[in-house]
Amino acid sequence: MCELYAINSRRPVRANDHLRVFFRDSVEHPHGWGLSWREGSRVFLNKEELRAIDSSFLAYLLEEPIRSTNVVAHIRQATMGVLTYNNCHPFMREDLFGCRWVIAHNGTILDDRLLDGYGALAVGGTDSEQVVIYLVDMLDDLAERKGAPLTFGERFVVLSHAVEELSRSNKLNLVIDDGEYTYVHTNTVRPTLYVRTSGGTAFFCTRPLPDGQDWQELPNNRLIAYREGRMARMGARHDHSIDDEEYLRAVAGMKPASASL
Repeated sequence: MCELYAINSRRPVRANDHLRVFFRDSVEHPHGWGLSWREGSRVFLNKEELRAIDSSFLAYLLEEPIRSTNVVAHIRQATMGVLTYNNCHPFMREDLFGCRWVIAHNGTILDDRLLDGYGALAVGGTDSEQVVIYLVDMLDDLAERKGAPLTFGERFVVLSHAVEELSRSNKLNLVIDDGEYTYVHTNTVRPTLYVRTSGGTAFFCTRPLPDGQDWQELPNNRLIAYREGRMARMGARHDHSIDDEEYLRAVAGMKPASASL
């Protein structure tokens, strides 16, 4: 499976040490890497279609301090989509009122009925990119009807409902970042997303990093939003859990191994 890493913080924190450790796992996740961070209103998004540990560009990026309140990183172990830049996470998409959403996904959409038609809007060939387009489309739909940008409460309700519906029969580990809030969701039976909070900063990772700190399992089957390193809202729990063994069997039967990049 892919792996996710993210930061949501009250003040800019240096992410380099964590990122170096996180990207070492690309030995087992060789199908591309991606890294996004924000400086004020600017969004920096870099990714490549090769192993992170083989990337001289990533090594160059990490030579300089990356300090930010909002970071999203991803290493890919693909089940769908070929090995190209356009299939690497995170994905960034701008909504109707100019908010830039950065989203990374760990999972596979086995039941894609809600995404019907979104493949034609995607640049790459992954179901993950279609998920991103779908989520922002749901936000835009309400904003267009309202005729104004959505409040946090409105965004949370839209995303919570959309994520619940997408979770039916699908593995949906998500990090969603709008520059102020970081929304996280996991629906696996076995823990596959963890959080650590310290001094106004929340760190998220697919597996606890070996930093000697106390990482906690994120509650599953609900959307959770963090702002300035603290939980801001937790959605109602849904019932759409997915078992890892069942999920892996389903993914293995989707495509020949040669087509699974």
